Amino acid sequence: MDSPMAEKATESKGNEQVVIVIGTDLGYLTGVALSAAFEEDRLSVLPDDVLLSILRKVDISTAARTSSPSTRWRQLPWLLPELNIDVSCFLPAPRSDPIEANDMQEAMVALTKATRSLLSKPHRGSTTTRLDLVIYLINTFLSDLGPLVGDAVDCGLLKDLDLTIHDGTDALDRNEEYMLQRAQDIYGFFTAYPSVLHCLTKLSLYNVCFSELDINRVLFDSCKELKHLFLIYCDTGRHTLCKIDAPNSKLSVLEIHFCRFEMLELVCLPKLEKLTWYHWLSEYSPLLLCYVPSLGELELSSALTLKHVPFKLSEVLHGTTSIHTLTLDFQGEKLWMQPEMKQLCTAFNKLRKLSVCGIFVEFDIIWTTAFLVAAPSIEILCIEVTCAVPV
Repeated sequence: MDSPMAEKATESKGNEQVVIVIGTDLGYLTGVALSAAFEEDRLSVLPDDVLLSILRKVDISTAARTSSPSTRWRQLPWLLPELNIDVSCFLPAPRSDPIEANDMQEAMVALTKATRSLLSKPHRGSTTTRLDLVIYLINTFLSDLGPLVGDAVDCGLLKDLDLTIHDGTDALDRNEEYMLQRAQDIYGFFTAYPSVLHCLTKLSLYNVCFSELDINRVLFDSCKELKHLFLIYCDTGRHTLCKIDAPNSKLSVLEIHFCRFEMLELVCLPKLEKLTWYHWLSEYSPLLLCYVPSLGELELSSALTLKHVPFKLSEVLHGTTSIHTLTLDFQGEKLWMQPEMKQLCTAFNKLRKLSVCGIFVEFDIIWTTAFLVAAPSIEILCIEVTCAVPV
């Protein structure tokens, strides 16, 4: 019986046709791999690229379990050019919320073991072009993972690292002292294992406070190859200015979610192409763009709270010259923008796509007209109107 979420491909050998089932139903896939000698023979006729295409569709722990019984599959995980090692795959099911400390410890033990095995030079049959590594910030494991990843970089086995430092603790335990310690631990990790930074191209951080450390030194001076930065529930001290001045940075994508910056000032990010800010706490304009000549995509999404004062979008966009895609999401609340038309013409000069979401129904015609007048070269206009009455 076919998996309900499966794709089929065929591979011919002589007069024989083998049907390959590639699906997202992990239980079904594991069942296929664990079948008896007949299935073993069928697998043995398939080329590596077909089997690798199957392994790419499952997480690393499932791939390891699937390959164990089959001699044909056994060496395949070491041939994968891209590895995704996520600590959540090693957590027990059902998963608790928040994650129990013991569960995080055991998951990191399993993750470290898997990383050591998959990055082992004698086993690897090819270079790993990309490693997506999701971990918990536990120092005892950082001292193991740092040398493992660093050695893989130094040996030329690893070219590209996407690192996510997650947080499974209870939200009530994430006070300022806790977030400050996370910043110190991350900086200590970067300092102790500089080889890791040579291929660190994407970094995602949760619950980190940089008030006692210079965010420019930690994230930009240290991580010279960083191209994508994702900050979630981070700050530089509650309700303080976050100033990024990184003229030599290669950063092209910056995503900020629920960060407690009073204002984000981008003094200099010459390679930045896309900026997303989801939900800010600033009372006034949350963003100041100075030198961002490559910025082409901007997404701003937040609800208007009682303390927010509407600001002029033209003032936010004052330092931009190349924006071609703009998304504004008001989350079904009142507008956090002041009415403008002529003032937006300069900023909208190269605008090709504009999406306005969560706008209150009474404002749709007014704002649509204003945007069309300000952006004469627009090609795509998306308007999403909410019928809910804003508070």
